[in-house]
Amino acid sequence: MSQNIEKEFKNLLNKEEYEALIAAFALDETEAIKQTNIYFDTPDYQLKNLNSGLRIRTYEDKAEITLKTPIQKNEKLETNDDLSLEEAKVLIEDQRLKKTGNVAAKLKELGVANEELVIIGQLSTIRYEFPGDNGTYFLDKSFYQDQMDYELEFESESLEEGALAFRAFLDQYGIKVRKAKQKIERMLDYPNSTAHQ
Repeated sequence: MSQNIEKEFKNLLNKEEYEALIAAFALDETEAIKQTNIYFDTPDYQLKNLNSGLRIRTYEDKAEITLKTPIQKNEKLETNDDLSLEEAKVLIEDQRLKKTGNVAAKLKELGVANEELVIIGQLSTIRYEFPGDNGTYFLDKSFYQDQMDYELEFESESLEEGALAFRAFLDQYGIKVRKAKQKIERMLDYPNSTAHQ
């Protein structure tokens, strides 16, 4: 099964901090990765209630389905299926997911019926990636409804070393510590989210 454990730290940024990091690491706009997340849940938010999130993510040349389920703080199990862009387009248009594959099997394990899933929202991100001590940084500018936010993510092999390295990085670049919810949570929490209409 295509699964991996994500050890991740997040911090929201303001525009000035975001632009300062782009300058500090000489990040090239042409190398930014553009991605769009289409989020799914049941109408009564069974996945949200399990602290889980399900998305189809499309890139310029490929797509994937990912189901994130919690393990412990800052750690999630990611279950994935690769898709072609054409497959993703059909699934999104039909508001359904594949009935076979890794994600379908994990949903069954969670007791969430595939046929009950509907699209609950969309979020697009322009992402830069760069290496750091004990892990990899992701600098994101995300768009959902009429909102835009900035975020720094850090993925590490070790929760302990990652936490120390991430805090040191924030201190080094004078970035204020701000709690960052998962992207799906921010999209759902926004008052004009389609989920609230």
